[in-house]
Amino acid sequence: MTTTSTVSTSGSTTYLTGTISGLDTDSLIEAAVAQKTARADTIDAKVTANETKIASYQSLQTLLQAISDSMTSLAATTYSSVTATTNAFDEKSAYLTASDGTDATSVIAVDADSDAVAASYEITVTQLAKAMKVTSTAQTAGTALGLAGVVSIGVDGGTAAEITVTSTMTVSDVAAAINAKTATTGVTATLITSSTGTRLVMSTSDTNQQIAMTSVSGDDVGQSLGLTDASGAFANVLQAAQPSIVTIDGVEIESDGNELTDVVPGLSISLLQATSGQTITLDIEANYDDIKTAITDFIDAYNALRAFVVTNQTVGSGGVVADDAVLFADGILRDVNRQLNALLGGDAGSDDELTDLSALGITLNSANQLELSDETSLDNLLLTDLSSVAAFFETSFEASDSNLKLLKNDTTLSFDFDLDVTVTDGAISSVSVGGDSSLFTISGSRIVGASGTIYEGLSFALANATSGTISVEITQGFANLITSLMGDYANTTTGVIQQRINTLDTVNSDLTEQSETIRDNAETYRTKLIAKYSAMETQLYAAQILQEQIKAILGASSDDDD
Repeated sequence: MTTTSTVSTSGSTTYLTGTISGLDTDSLIEAAVAQKTARADTIDAKVTANETKIASYQSLQTLLQAISDSMTSLAATTYSSVTATTNAFDEKSAYLTASDGTDATSVIAVDADSDAVAASYEITVTQLAKAMKVTSTAQTAGTALGLAGVVSIGVDGGTAAEITVTSTMTVSDVAAAINAKTATTGVTATLITSSTGTRLVMSTSDTNQQIAMTSVSGDDVGQSLGLTDASGAFANVLQAAQPSIVTIDGVEIESDGNELTDVVPGLSISLLQATSGQTITLDIEANYDDIKTAITDFIDAYNALRAFVVTNQTVGSGGVVADDAVLFADGILRDVNRQLNALLGGDAGSDDELTDLSALGITLNSANQLELSDETSLDNLLLTDLSSVAAFFETSFEASDSNLKLLKNDTTLSFDFDLDVTVTDGAISSVSVGGDSSLFTISGSRIVGASGTIYEGLSFALANATSGTISVEITQGFANLITSLMGDYANTTTGVIQQRINTLDTVNSDLTEQSETIRDNAETYRTKLIAKYSAMETQLYAAQILQEQIKAILGASSDDDD
């Protein structure tokens, strides 16, 4: 029995089944379509390669940003009229020592900010500030007091509030009424219950404050509860209000609280415990730990980048580039690595003696990785010559006019030039260097390095401007050189790497569109081929039927002749 071809669909693909011709039409169609999509396959492979390269560029961005982050805290800050910025060299740490060898941190706690001056202080804590506490006589919990009156409660010098007590209120209700006014009065109430009854305890929210309580009208609630006596004085004082007393370098200081924030500039001192015959030595010094951590973080970050570079330079046996060397011979990786290595091997900073990393005990090993080969030298420099370490890492800026402030320093160049300023009618009208007025642009009080010049990346602010010449000297520190270079490459908005990533993304978008168009056209071609082969099979089927009919007729005629 003969069969004709049928067209069937599975998902989005159409098939031709049951052929008469004996031809493998499915294979013929697939081969023809594959020939059409071969270019799309090549394009898709290019997209995949670009995506792999983008991932490698992003890894490079991350590694470079880690290097920048490690140096950010050591780089010199720029002037800002909005915020005060500091770096690790400005930070201070507090170190405490007790004269009797006990734990000094149980006596005081100290927080030092960048305004603190490196110094040593001798501190004794005579007494802590305490809140005043008074108590009532024992009352029966849950039983109405039977009192009806108004009482005024507050602290001396503060705002008082009137508390209304009704005959049905219990001692718990009175406490709740007092606490409802705490925000105004500064007085809180608690309950203490024992075998003899429940007592109402009133205390001040702040230390060294005197509670004031007077009867306004009706029953004398305070006296009835045993809080006050007939004279109006408190009958049962659990704790008298008292100030803190502390002596710093022989100067006795009294304070209402135990938090001393305005005694020594830059220091916040918390008093935790009064002592007898014990002196606490407070030493304010630079935050050596954070500075050293930033340096060792830089070493680790650079070595991570170095490992990435080595991976992308690997050539296998037979001169074949390794599969994971995605950025082999890449111009961006080569350039940033070359420039970074130049910084590592060059001089930086404004100190005459400490001019390179080796002076800090940091050297390159045989694998071209950084290592802290002489940690003792670094520790000694931090402890004895911190200013030289800062001068190496920080960019120095000096101007003969103190009104000139450095707002922006996005360059790796050092400068020593005279800035000629002309002021007309109180406004800056012209700025030139060596007679060339095209090197800087002016925007109000801002003087900005012109694009395409060596001064691009510099920005100054000049307040109270007057005509004259300002001598400017900028010496780039190592940390600023590193952060500037890394920003040029790793910035996720304007960096060189991001620009390449954006270009590859655009290319991939175009390539993907081309591939989709080719595959859409190939599927259209598939449909045409299926229709063509189906028509051919239909015609062959019709011919076969006709042939069988003719045979049948001829066969019948032969039978008649017999």
